[in-house]
Amino acid sequence: MQLALVRPLRRRRRSEIVVPALRARVAAVIEQSACALMDPDLIEARAEDLRLVERQRVHNVGLVVCGLILSAMQRSTDTQGRWLDAQRTYEDIGGAESGRTSFRDQGIKMVPVLRELLQRRLAAFAAAPDRPELRGRLRDFADVIIPDGCAFKLASALSNVYTGTGQPAELKLHAVYSVRAGGVTSATPTAGSVHDSEGFWPAKWERGALYLWDLGYVSNERFVAAASAGAHVLQRLKSGANPVVVASYGPTGARREVLDVDDGTLRLDPACAHGAVHHQRVLDLDVEITDEARNTVLARVVCVPFGGEDRYYLTTLPRAIFTAHDVAEMYRIRWEIEMFFRGWKGALRLDEVRRLRDPLAIEALVTASLIAATLTQQITVATNELERLAAVEAVSP
Repeated sequence: MQLALVRPLRRRRRSEIVVPALRARVAAVIEQSACALMDPDLIEARAEDLRLVERQRVHNVGLVVCGLILSAMQRSTDTQGRWLDAQRTYEDIGGAESGRTSFRDQGIKMVPVLRELLQRRLAAFAAAPDRPELRGRLRDFADVIIPDGCAFKLASALSNVYTGTGQPAELKLHAVYSVRAGGVTSATPTAGSVHDSEGFWPAKWERGALYLWDLGYVSNERFVAAASAGAHVLQRLKSGANPVVVASYGPTGARREVLDVDDGTLRLDPACAHGAVHHQRVLDLDVEITDEARNTVLARVVCVPFGGEDRYYLTTLPRAIFTAHDVAEMYRIRWEIEMFFRGWKGALRLDEVRRLRDPLAIEALVTASLIAATLTQQITVATNELERLAAVEAVSP
């Protein structure tokens, strides 16, 4: 019996046209982003302005900085460590050959330039006027802002400089992630022993933005300050927190005022223990949060069972828009920064700093990695815009 060859029903794509066109558009985005970030002449001029280098020198310091940044994105089986990879990249892009120690010393001298470059990049992301509006359930917020800390193990010899908590030496990055910006808008390195809470207190709270933070940032002062400034807050309620309960809401939205037998106030624990709130698995309560200066704001506590345990959240999200389950689901947005940290540790080689023993060498490579992260962030944002424009073009007559 002979087998019949059936021609495919779908017509093949004209890949000989589509692929080059797509490649050209994406390549243009990458080229524009990279060139805007890494201009060797401008970097060199800034190093001279800061009096970090003299005019007669072996290295082109602009290319040194570019080599450090590009090496953060180099992942292959033949990597020789960050400094050697950076030097090889430097030579590949036109830098003169030199000794390893000489190159490393020149890279360390560029730390002030790297710091300035990073801060300018992060400030530009934070202030960008053309960031896309949030969509879906986030559309009513000016932004969603998530502070968090990420720790990296260091060589034990640095315990006197970067004191750790769970290990002798540790570097911690205190970061602030913006959902609208699609990445981090602030990153401050400290010793691992510096508490997360010390790394976040905005000079100005963004009105209408939603701030999400974990238990490391729990503070009545921080909560009251944000709510009083017109921002929204969502956090896990810390074990032992016992705010005053004002009212309880039933499944139909019926409000029950909460008072003790003497018409006095009741705190959360006794209110739940004595049945002063509705008997239901999901709780929705009005509470009062007071700071040390006796400033008080009305907030909301919800309890949503998850994985066999009751999880309590403290928030200012309005009950008319967000149910208790919505509140618990919104808290999952914190995974945005966790995924970002995962990329920092792996794709940008921050997990390799444990091999170094010189604090300035660590700062040079960490800062270069963070600058590389801003490049990938900018490329991602620009690529998403390409996708949006392509979708608009597809439906246009």
